[in-house]
Amino acid sequence: MSVENSNLQQCLVDLGFSEREARVYLALLTRRHATSADLQKLSGVPQAKVYETVARLVRQGYCRERKTGRRRTFEIMDPKVTLAPGFQRLENRLQEMGRKKQEIEALYAVGGESQEPFEYIEMLHGQESIHLHYCRLVREADQEILGFGRPPYACDNVEKVNEQRLENEAFQQRGGKSRWIYEVDSDNREWLLPGILHLSAQGIQIRVAERLPLKMMIFDRRFVLVAQQDPFAPSGALTMAVIKQAAIANAYSALFEFFWQQAIDLPVWQTAMAVNAPPAEQA
Repeated sequence: MSVENSNLQQCLVDLGFSEREARVYLALLTRRHATSADLQKLSGVPQAKVYETVARLVRQGYCRERKTGRRRTFEIMDPKVTLAPGFQRLENRLQEMGRKKQEIEALYAVGGESQEPFEYIEMLHGQESIHLHYCRLVREADQEILGFGRPPYACDNVEKVNEQRLENEAFQQRGGKSRWIYEVDSDNREWLLPGILHLSAQGIQIRVAERLPLKMMIFDRRFVLVAQQDPFAPSGALTMAVIKQAAIANAYSALFEFFWQQAIDLPVWQTAMAVNAPPAEQA
């Protein structure tokens, strides 16, 4: 069978023909009139099945049987008439499938507008992972960084301190603005203050609070890096979450602004505490 006839056979099958019916119909289509023997040779359908198959085509109105004496022949009917209902059904089905396609695409579009709760939350475990994500978030920030600085800190060695310092300096050079509130008390004041003074010297606005509710950083009011309580983490290990959701970032930003208004400017706090430590590296 040629490729063209193979395609036509598949078309007839799509219209509701069986494979044998399609082969016999195509054979009859090429001859207009044919005996069952002719149809067997042309279609390749076994002789025992040809008459049974063509009889079904007669009953369905695709062809008609003629008798001349003892000779039986089969004559095809006009395909424009006999196949029209089948093609119309296919067109209706195609239109219906087009509507279903639009419905599926619409459902996908609606589903894309919402996120599962955990799709925009990434958990970070351990100082190294938190340090790397913090540096990346600073590097990708364009306008503003807000932060609550309080223990525990991810900078557990000099190399990390220097990496964070360089990233913050590069952010300032790009025109970014940073505001930080640090929780300073008698236990951490001695080692934390030099680092805070160094940040202030870079142009970062610093205020001091006696207590902060949590440890967090907000980047361009789009991403939040916030400390989490992890009951399964080893003692002293730091766990933080990256929240990539603007609405939540705005809520944390409002919390920051509230504490910013309550906190004390670094120079005023220094005067009040009579503290004057020389600039040093960030802790």
